[in-house]
Amino acid sequence: MEKKDINMELSEKLEANYISFMKEWIKLEPLQLIEKAEEIAATKLVYEELKNGGYDAEHLEYLLRFKNPLEVARDKWIEENGSKMVHDEDMDHALWSIADKQDAELDYELDEACLPPEQGVRMC
Repeated sequence: MEKKDINMELSEKLEANYISFMKEWIKLEPLQLIEKAEEIAATKLVYEELKNGGYDAEHLEYLLRFKNPLEVARDKWIEENGSKMVHDEDMDHALWSIADKQDAELDYELDEACLPPEQGVRMC
């Protein structure tokens, strides 16, 4: 899969994920929003950082396997950095960690349409 195609598909998925998160946040009471402040800030930060690509194509392609790649990347970002500002090397490390360990597949729902060919399904 070419990098531009990966970037386009991931950007579309990230946008859909972000919209879904926003719809859920709108339903929350003010105190619930305060409790989720770090998660909300990190979600927005990771979305803004990843939506235009610019990172290793292999890592971005790996994120396409998930129904909610924004959640996967956001949770790894919070685990490693909290909600601090993004630095390219920090995001590179978070993406590398997700793709290298591949343990996110145990905790997050995969998108069957985007699994590798060796698992009998076409790549996105």
